[in-house]
Amino acid sequence: METKIKREKVGIIELQKLDCNCNDCKFMVRDFDKLKNHKESYKGTGLMDRLAYGKCSKFNKEVTFIPETMQLDTQQCFEHRRNGN
Repeated sequence: METKIKREKVGIIELQKLDCNCNDCKFMVRDFDKLKNHKESYKGTGLMDRLAYGKCSKFNKEVTFIPETMQLDTQQCFEHRRNGN
């Protein structure tokens, strides 16, 4: 059982490395205030509720993203938060 759970975690991390989503990047600093304001203003609109906000500490810029989706524009800069590339 323990081995299966470990394998599943490794599989999830490998998928996250393919997605290169800001949500899983070590450079992501979340902006919870902006997220809260967004959720209040777009409450009940489907996908808009999935938007997340933060700041990329690698490039010192604000970012908006949808967690658990592939991001083509971050394929070169992404580093996984748990174990690098």
